[in-house]
Parts: sequence; structure tokens; C-alpha cells
Amino acid sequence: MTNPFVHDFTDKVVAVTGAGGVLCSDFAKAFAKAGAKVALLDLNEEAAQGYADEIVAAGGVAKAYKCNVLDKESIEAAKAGIDADLGTVDILVNGAGGNNARATTDNEFHETNMPEGTKSFFDLDQSGVEFVFNLNFLGTLLPTQVFAKDMVGRDGANIINISSMNAFTPLTKIPAYSGAKSAISNFTQWLAVHFSKAGIRCNAIAPGFLVSNQNRDLLFESD
Repeated sequence: MTNPFVHDFTDKVVAVTGAGGVLCSDFAKAFAKAGAKVALLDLNEEAAQGYADEIVAAGGVAKAYKCNVLDKESIEAAKAGIDADLGTVDILVNGAGGNNARATTDNEFHETNMPEGTKSFFDLDQSGVEFVFNLNFLGTLLPTQVFAKDMVGRDGANIINISSMNAFTPLTKIPAYSGAKSAISNFTQWLAVHFSKAGIRCNAIAPGFLVSNQNRDLLFESD
């Protein structure tokens, strides 16, 4: 990824959740290129380690940590490792999230006489919807609870959440994901007010749709 901006994050510690994925691994690389020490957190530790190795090979400082953003103890364990290895986190990027096939309809529009076996809105699995919402919303709230405690009163502390253009213009088929990302946008505004007197700046980024392993089947028909 080519970074069009020039920033100096020397001596800053950045934690990126979901760093084993396409988007957040690029965030991690960009921060490392700007001099930050980067902690790559992901449930898929092998994927995060691969990107951490790329950063180190390019001359940066990075370490991978296994982390389940839906398990507070897992997050706290990752934080303890980061504190010991890299130092106190200055910037948190809440990038873990995504969709799930169980929360995705087969049809874009509801019609009568749909082919047998079509998974419609009425067939969406409750546990699938809960998983998608929890992964995106709780997967942002819980890491914020864990890492923000040490950010209070810390110079240059930042929290960056990853929303989506789906929060503003929902795509067809993925109501749970769109709703969850809307919650992220709202939560970010809430955080910005809540931490406004504590010195923590809170913002969200709303990327457009991109191809990842999570959504490849949604975008392309299988052979």
C-alpha cells in the first residue's frame, strides 16, 4: 500500500484488531512505515504473524498476538503482552469485524414464488445475526474498555473504529452487518463525547466495499 501522507509515529504504540485481514493488515503496515511499534491482534494468530513478519522484514517493529475480541480475558491477555513487549498503547484501531453467511439472504428483493431453498429475510438464523452484531459492535466496545483505561490523560491517545459505507447506504442481502456498522458509527460519536474531557480522540473510518475472504462468496458466483 502506498501512503500518500507523511506522518511520524516514532515511539508510538499502535494496537490493531482484525490485523490478520486485508484492510487492517494494511493499516498496520502503514503505521509501522511511519515509525510506530505495531501490535497485530487477531483470532487467526498465524495470519497476523505473517503480516508482522512482513513489517519486521521491511525494517519495522511489530508483534502478533492471538486475541478474541468477544472475550474480555483474551483481550486483557493480549494487552498484557503488548505492555510487556512494546509498551502502553497510544492508538487503538478497532478493525475486527465482518459478516457471516448465516446472516445473509440469498435474494436481494423479496418476491413471491421464489425458488425452493432460497434463504429469505424470514429464514435468517438468529444466532448468525447475533454473531455478526456482536463481532462488530461488542468486538469494538470490549477492546475499547480494555485499552482506553491506560489512554486517559495520555498525550496523543486515539481510538479509531472501522465503520462502513453500509452504515449510511445499506447493501442488499446483509441487514445484520449494515445494522452493526451503523451501531459503530453511533458508538464512535458517543465515545467522542464521553472521552472529550479525558484527552482521547475518537474517530471512525467508513470504507467502501472491498474483496476479502469473508465476502468473496457474496461478491462472486462460485464455479
